[in-house]
Amino acid sequence: MIMEFTTNLTDTAVLEELGQRITRQRVDRNLTQAALADSAGLAKRTLERLESGSSVQLVSLIRVLRVLDLLPQLDAVLPPAEP
Repeated sequence: MIMEFTTNLTDTAVLEELGQRITRQRVDRNLTQAALADSAGLAKRTLERLESGSSVQLVSLIRVLRVLDLLPQLDAVLPPAEP
């Protein structure tokens, strides 16, 4: 089942869905948790927490998105301000 982010979702549900999506991206790239965590400069436990839907620091998510080459897609969510 595909879950879409809506305002009705709880914070916990959003964190769990983000974790599942990060896991899917990692697996699709044939990366282990250890390899992704190392490339992102994180402890493996931090990545495990992110993938399980636990709360982590925002910088951890940014580092993981950068390694997965997904950081540029944040522009679609939060477009830059017009000059």
